[in-house]
Amino acid sequence: MFEAEVTVPLDFRHHLEGFGEEFAKEHGHTWDVTVAVAVESLNQLGVSVDFIKLKKNLANLLKPYQGKLLNELEPFNEIPPTAEHIALWVAEGLSRTYPGLLRAVSVGTGSESARFIIDT
Repeated sequence: MFEAEVTVPLDFRHHLEGFGEEFAKEHGHTWDVTVAVAVESLNQLGVSVDFIKLKKNLANLLKPYQGKLLNELEPFNEIPPTAEHIALWVAEGLSRTYPGLLRAVSVGTGSESARFIIDT
């Protein structure tokens, strides 16, 4: 089995209730969103996945959220825009394009992140 990952930065603002005063204030982040896919075998070109296409699909999903206040956009106007919820939202958004191939989505920085693992 082969696993491939791509990463796209997400630059956004948010505020979170219930985590203390510091987080209740609007603040910004640039978090890496990393998507992992897995395949049983390589294709006829000897690769597991088209990295360019995967990265483009991830970037297109994130594009409407870049530089925005997530709390004002769906689905984060209904759920807290935490790293965990962002990871779940990305997984749901890409699962239609990569059915059965998506393995995990990580959101955060190099020193702290949340990883949503897809059971297969």
